[in-house]
Amino acid sequence: MSAITDYASLQTAVANWLHRTDLAPFIADFIALAEARMSSDIAARPMDVRTSLVTTAGSAYVSLPVDMLEMRRLILSADPVIALRYESPDQLLADRTGSISGRPVKFSVIGPQLQLAPVPDASYALELTYQQRIPALSSINTTNWLLAAFPNVYLYAALCAAQPFIMNDARIPTFEKLYLQSVDAINSIDWYSGSTMQVRAK
Repeated sequence: MSAITDYASLQTAVANWLHRTDLAPFIADFIALAEARMSSDIAARPMDVRTSLVTTAGSAYVSLPVDMLEMRRLILSADPVIALRYESPDQLLADRTGSISGRPVKFSVIGPQLQLAPVPDASYALELTYQQRIPALSSINTTNWLLAAFPNVYLYAALCAAQPFIMNDARIPTFEKLYLQSVDAINSIDWYSGSTMQVRAK
C-alpha cells in the first residue's frame, strides 16, 4: 500500500481498500463523515488552539469560532490579565451582573456566542483556548495534524463510513474494531494533566 500523506493519497487508499472503481464521486463524502465522527471521538493536544476575540462596548455578546468543540480557557487580556469565570446562563441572569456595564469578569455560552458580564463598557481583547474540530481536508487544505500523525485512523474512519453506503454490513465490525483501536491509541497518550473545563458549543 502506498503511503498516505495527503488528501489525494487518502482518497486513493480508501478506493483501494474498498476494491471498487466506481466510488470516486463518493469518497470525499466518506472522508467528511469520518472527520465529523473523529472530532467527537478523539481528544488530543493538537486539537487545542488559541484565538483572539474582541468585545464591543455596550454588547454582552461575542461570536465563538465555528469550529469550536469545547472551551478550555477564556482570558481577558487587559491589565491585569484575568481568567474569566464560567457561570450557567441562569446563574448569570440571577446575579444581575449582566445588567450592568464594566470590565467583564464572568461569561456564559448561549448557542454560538459568549455572553459576558458585566456588559463590556469598552473594547476588550479576549484570548480563547478551545478544542477545535478536526480541520477538514480538501483539494486546497490537503493535510492536517491528524492525517500527518495518524493516517490509519483517517483510513479506518472513512472505511467505516463507506460500508453502509455500499451495503457491505459484513465488513462493518472489522473496520469498526480497527477504527476504535486507533482512536484508543491516540486518546491513551498523556496529552493532559489535571482537569479542564469543558463548555461545548451548541
